[in-house]
Amino acid sequence: MARAVLFDYGGTLDGEGWHWFDRMLSLYRQAGCDQPEAEIKQAFYAADHAIAEEARLRGYGLRSLMRRHVELQMEVLGPAGRRFGEDVAEGFCAMTEVGWERSRALLSRLRGRVRIGVVSNFYGNLEVLLAEAGLAAALDTVVESACVGVEKPDPAIYRLAAERLGLAPREVVMVGDSFERDVRASRRAGMHAIWLRRGEAEPPEPGVADRVISRLAEIDPMRDVELVG
Repeated sequence: MARAVLFDYGGTLDGEGWHWFDRMLSLYRQAGCDQPEAEIKQAFYAADHAIAEEARLRGYGLRSLMRRHVELQMEVLGPAGRRFGEDVAEGFCAMTEVGWERSRALLSRLRGRVRIGVVSNFYGNLEVLLAEAGLAAALDTVVESACVGVEKPDPAIYRLAAERLGLAPREVVMVGDSFERDVRASRRAGMHAIWLRRGEAEPPEPGVADRVISRLAEIDPMRDVELVG
């Protein structure tokens, strides 16, 4: 029987299968921005790189993080994108808060049945966000790449999480939206894995994930803690 469930954060606990870039792109389109996807992607990843150290040092919460992230995107997109920035940042925060609400409900169902943790590639301010989300009190460990010096898809980050929980990897189930970083990597570490897909997307490779789900609510506290036989 599994004794712990680990979750990715971005795209999982905050967004049910929505990668951050895909969410941003959707919000740009909703706001009326018709700049090419390649330009928006370039701006997103430039901002993602630029904000990392700043977010850790300043301990950004959700709105300060996303407003600054979008502000940095505007430095790449220029005047043509600037008028959409406020709508995109606020829309992203609103979507995240919906994700947080769903995650609180899930973790409350799991709490007391298994140990719970988060394993995430993040900037160094993840614990600030988890506290703001009302998720921190349900967690037994948080393993954040910027704080431990190792990141997904290195299986070592998963082995570290199991070690912190005092468990063997085979006793742990990982839940995440990235097939490569969450599913394949955790399996290489010896864990079981649940892939949180977006919509009805098919797994890139069958038989790697123990389960495929489209919503966090599909995680059954009784069924999924029994993945390990």
